[in-house]
This record gives sequence, C-alpha cells and structure tokens, in this order.
Amino acid sequence: MSIVKRNQRKTHASIIGVDLASGPDQSVTSTVKNGKVVATEPSRAQGIMEEFDFFKVAMESDLTQLKKFSHMEDKLEYKAKAIENHLYLDYLRRYQAQGTDHQNMVLAWVVIWLVDLGHWKTAFDFVPLLVTQNQRLPGRFSTQDWPTFLIDQLYDEGAKHLSQGRDAVERSQVINLFTQFIHLLDTHQWRLSELIGGKLYAMAAKLEQSVFNLGNAYTYGTKATALNDKAGVKKMVREIANTIGKETDL
Repeated sequence: MSIVKRNQRKTHASIIGVDLASGPDQSVTSTVKNGKVVATEPSRAQGIMEEFDFFKVAMESDLTQLKKFSHMEDKLEYKAKAIENHLYLDYLRRYQAQGTDHQNMVLAWVVIWLVDLGHWKTAFDFVPLLVTQNQRLPGRFSTQDWPTFLIDQLYDEGAKHLSQGRDAVERSQVINLFTQFIHLLDTHQWRLSELIGGKLYAMAAKLEQSVFNLGNAYTYGTKATALNDKAGVKKMVREIANTIGKETDL
C-alpha cells in the first residue's frame, strides 16, 4: 500500500470518528463503503449549511495529512484521491446551487487543488462564486483576490509550455485556458491591477505568437501594453504589426 493510500485511510478514520453532535446542532450522517464516503445526509439539522461542518473537518484532516508528504507527486496524488473520496465537488455544487453564502474554506482549498492538478475548467466553474462571495484565500497565500491568484498560476502554466516550443503549446491546449479565463474577465468585469492585467495579456500574446496566430497575438499584446507599458511585448507587437500590415504607435 502506498504512503498516499495509507494516509487516506487514516484521514477517513479520523473524519468518521468525529462527533459533531458534541458541538452545535449541525451533525450529519455519512455512509462509508470501501473506504469512501458515498453519501452524506443531514440528520438533526437540514440544508447545505449543516453539511459545512462535516466537509470542513474532512478538509482540515486532509490538510494535516498533506504535511506528511515531501514529494510533489505524492501530494498531487493525495489531493486527487481526496477530492474523489470525500465527494468535495458534489458538496460544492450543492453549495453553489443552493445560493448559500458564507466563508467556505472547503471551496477555497478545493479550487486551489483543482488548479494544482491541472483541472482548470472545473476550477473556472467556481471562480465567479469565489469572487461574488468575497471568499478569502487561505492565510498562507499572499495574494488577496482570486483573479490575481488564477492569473499568476496561468502565467506559470503558459511560461512552462512556451519554453518547450510550439508543439508543446499546441498539445497542451494552454491557449484555450487563457481564452476561457479572459472570457470570464470580460463577462464579469473583474477589476485587475494594471500590472496583473498586463501580465495576463502579455503571456496570452506570446502564446498566440508562438503558434502564428498573429491577429490574436497583436490584439493581446496591444492590450497588455495599454495596461502596463512595461509588459515586455512592445517589440513583438511592432514586429507583428509590420507583418500583418497594422499601424501601431508603439
């Protein structure tokens, strides 16, 4: 049995053994099958809010277990299994659909884990909720808002594939991630600092240029420079403008 699986089993045992009835009247009944939580039903208290205590305990236990790993691969394996075994996504979708609004550390950590695991589309599904509810990032993060956090992570993802060349960019579909996130920004009109906005559009421009989507690269590069004159893509924009016959003041 791998160290990840051993720690998963310890986590299940600690969660199942918690007596929530000793605290506020927010207890839940959980059905466990083959080491997995397969059903969570409110017992004495009803509704999605009463589930929060259970999933908060589960997440706190998972965070404790993660501290025992020194290798990133083990941490990622544990996170993936925890999301599946504890039905975190099912809970968060109920939370989202019910319209409940409170500080939710389970929501915050699951989205962070989804990004770590490269499950960007699922993470993006929860970003509007995070922003609308002013959900706080965990204290260990210096970033104070979710759009900035996502842009920092996207930038690193883009830079990783860009450094590996055109084929890597195309295989990774990383450009689609930037397109989806920029669409979210435009739809919800989230405010960004000029520095962070320039960072996002500059990387989008570089990625588009790497696969010869020069029109998109020009558009993103122009926007990056408009937001932050030092975004680092002026020369690229001038060269693209000359190639595609666009006029530019850069």
